[in-house]
Amino acid sequence: MRTKAVVLAVAAAVTLAAGIATGRQISVRTTTAKLAAHDNAVSTAVRIAFESQLGELAASLDTLSTALAANDRAGAQRAFRTARAAYKRSECLLAIYSPPTSSFLNGPPPESDGDLPPPPLGAPAGFQQIAALLYSDGGSHAGAAPIAALHTIADSMRAQTRTFLALTPLVTVADAALLDAVRAEVARVSTLGIAGFDTDSPLDASLEAAAALDGAATLARVAAARASGTGLEHAWNEAVGALQRAATQLRSDPGFERTARLTFIVRYVNGAARALDGVRLALPPSQFALRRVWRLASSSVFDSAAFDQSAYAPEFAPPASLELASLGKRLFSDPILSGPKTRSCASCHDPARAFTDGLSRARTLTPEAQGTARNTPTLINAALEPTQFADQRAGSLEEQVARVLSSSAEMQSSAALAASRLQEDSSYRAQFARALPGRRDTAVTALGVRIALAAYMRTLVALNSRFDRAARGDTAALTPGERRGFELFVGKARCASCHFMPLFTGVAPPDFVTEEPEIIGVPRDAGARRLALDGDPGREGVDHITNHRFAFKVPGLRNIALTSPYMHNGVFKSLDEVVEFYNRGGGAGSGLRVPNQTLSEKPLLLQPAERRDLVAFMQALTDTVVARVP
Repeated sequence: MRTKAVVLAVAAAVTLAAGIATGRQISVRTTTAKLAAHDNAVSTAVRIAFESQLGELAASLDTLSTALAANDRAGAQRAFRTARAAYKRSECLLAIYSPPTSSFLNGPPPESDGDLPPPPLGAPAGFQQIAALLYSDGGSHAGAAPIAALHTIADSMRAQTRTFLALTPLVTVADAALLDAVRAEVARVSTLGIAGFDTDSPLDASLEAAAALDGAATLARVAAARASGTGLEHAWNEAVGALQRAATQLRSDPGFERTARLTFIVRYVNGAARALDGVRLALPPSQFALRRVWRLASSSVFDSAAFDQSAYAPEFAPPASLELASLGKRLFSDPILSGPKTRSCASCHDPARAFTDGLSRARTLTPEAQGTARNTPTLINAALEPTQFADQRAGSLEEQVARVLSSSAEMQSSAALAASRLQEDSSYRAQFARALPGRRDTAVTALGVRIALAAYMRTLVALNSRFDRAARGDTAALTPGERRGFELFVGKARCASCHFMPLFTGVAPPDFVTEEPEIIGVPRDAGARRLALDGDPGREGVDHITNHRFAFKVPGLRNIALTSPYMHNGVFKSLDEVVEFYNRGGGAGSGLRVPNQTLSEKPLLLQPAERRDLVAFMQALTDTVVARVP
């Protein structure tokens, strides 16, 4: 099954070069023979450099396997670090051209291979499996668990790498495809790498992030060498220099808790992003590019206009327009949408409360449903998430609207019922006709109601908090305490390993496609003398997968200071309570039995001053400008 997956991944890579791969930059095609020849030369040279990176990775896995088989813990630990660095140097193109290989080596493991049930959330893969036992004794040999059996994992990783390496002659990497891969690697380093997302040994996080930038710089240097006389040489060399400076900075202060991450983002990440944008501007225009969340024209994920709020919209949704959003805004506050005509969307998503209601659990229209109600989430930036609801049961805002309208607990209505009522209002008929022109049926329809409401919610995007201004260069926008809180958020407190920058949601960069739920062991009542686990099954109630019991979507932290209470059941009333819950290690760390908890149960050991700084930083994520627009 694994070999087949790798072959399919290579086929996808070839398709990418042809210009039609899903979610990837379309390779540049020109009609001139000179540029076509240049593309071929660059592709061949870059592929050879990539093969060299993969060969280094395979050789380092050989060494690791040998040391493990000999039960040589010290030698295996040295070999492990070498192999991890080799993986990081190859990650730039490996993550693009063979996602199955990348996942097999470094996780997260795929949900299912078609034959077996999905693994538990957060299950280790490849390097993480080896590290779990290799470093389980904290470096002491006394009483250490035997590690010889781990060599079979290293052997499988090496075989997976060599299988893909044998297929790389099929890979084509022209300038535009390489640019896209390097651009993604810079985003990956600046959001995941410096947060220690994929390593159980955070002390190595900065060094591994530097290795990833080294690997990207090597490929960019090859492209620059092949670009002589084409106008791209200078642009690629500028990118190489920026990548090298960023890598050098990470190596200069590798301590995980000491790394000045905000300075790194402002001075080095943004510099590399601007240099890569110079390469984009020097390239011939692409014939077309597929829509994605992180806009191609935006150099950095920290830019103010980095994200396309319509990227997750379904195919049937028309392009955004002022008329359509205005119609949706009117509908949002109209109680005619509910069955009893007593409740509007704004009744629970109050703009004055950052589109929440301030309650632990939303009030239901049916008293018997109150016990199963959940906390009302904010709608600000909901457009930038691929799934909706705490259990992720909706795949679009349009689907969310339909589900809420038809819910007996929430609106006791339906899109069809709402449309039939609106059809009787001449002003609504006229507004629908203006907002949805050119349709065969310009009358109010159920689909039109859903489209309009979703269009309005896609205008509720606010990404200009004081943190955002600081990340873009105005570092004075944050107080010293807030800056310390940011360093804790990404470092010691490990918050950014689930609440990914820059959106601070569970949507994983740099693709912003996947959104894995987490199990943290939320209690039923925080004030109870004896804590009990909340009984809401979460994601399991939707997909009926046992490993997903108590799993919930990672909530966004933007505007978190305004959206209390917290968690799916509103059990915590303040951010101080939330931080203390995580500081103890979640539910398991608090003494609850949560066998499948994805959050580490080890205490964070945050001091009172550190907890205050962490809360202060989260308060700096406030931006409700969309709620203040008349």
